[in-house]
Amino acid sequence: MTLHPLRARDVLEIAFVNNMPDQALAATRAQFERLVRAGAEGREIRWRCYTLPGLERSETARRYLARDHEDIEALYRRGADALIVSGSEPRAARLDHEPYWPQLQTLADWARTHTFSTLWSCLAAHAATLHLAGIERRRMPKKISGVYTFRRLGEDWTGERAGSSILTPHSRYNALDAEALARHGFKIGAWSPDVGVDMFWREEPSLFVFLQGHPEYEAETLLKEYRRDALRYLSGERVDYPDQPENYFSAETSQRLRQLRSRVLERTERHAEQALAETLSPEKCARPWADDAARLYRAWIRNVSDRIEALRHSA
Repeated sequence: MTLHPLRARDVLEIAFVNNMPDQALAATRAQFERLVRAGAEGREIRWRCYTLPGLERSETARRYLARDHEDIEALYRRGADALIVSGSEPRAARLDHEPYWPQLQTLADWARTHTFSTLWSCLAAHAATLHLAGIERRRMPKKISGVYTFRRLGEDWTGERAGSSILTPHSRYNALDAEALARHGFKIGAWSPDVGVDMFWREEPSLFVFLQGHPEYEAETLLKEYRRDALRYLSGERVDYPDQPENYFSAETSQRLRQLRSRVLERTERHAEQALAETLSPEKCARPWADDAARLYRAWIRNVSDRIEALRHSA
């Protein structure tokens, strides 16, 4: 990669491609930006947001994107030192049948040689892995939702020691097989015997970092997802009542939610929506993964900076 003249001074150009559903566009942008700016450790950051064509949007979402995001072609013209690509709500049974699939392939190919590092989040991680290595994700028997402990398998680009553990929230129905990833040259950074791979990476030559989890989540994000899914069941939009996120709610809240679920399924709860609202209190949510998330993004920004300096010194 060559340094773009507009980025020759000490400003890190970080691009964010926001593929989230309409209702999560602003919150997701804020979550990632907060971690990036905190991880900069005094470095000046220029944060720009972009969007892929092909995603169906409401009129409100289109206005929001027109005001705060640029078309992906602007990214290709301008360039970026580093890139973050968010996940998206799946619309098709297969990722390569999604309407934005050709655009995402183009983005992945561009990022390989036009960024110092790219971070692929959740569904974007699955899509990029499918494009780069042909590895299909597998549908899990039930949704992986909760806060999980992962063990680092070896020293990697983060500089963290092997054997240390991290906490990361996960919220997904699909998974990538660790052995398949290893066969295709991906390095597993963090893994759990309960829910599998958390982080993995590969030099493309850009450092591609893939996250199946969501270290960017706010304390109440899993609560909001659970409430959304429960309300969808109550309105008839889904056929099964959702399981609680694991290792997340307090023992008291978890017990109250189990009792509510039983009453709903037994058709004895007449005010389910009200009872759900009274039970779920965002103010009581904690974010025990915050320190691990902060370390991850500090390491990522530092890695990007080191790569830029190495290129400058070799020029």
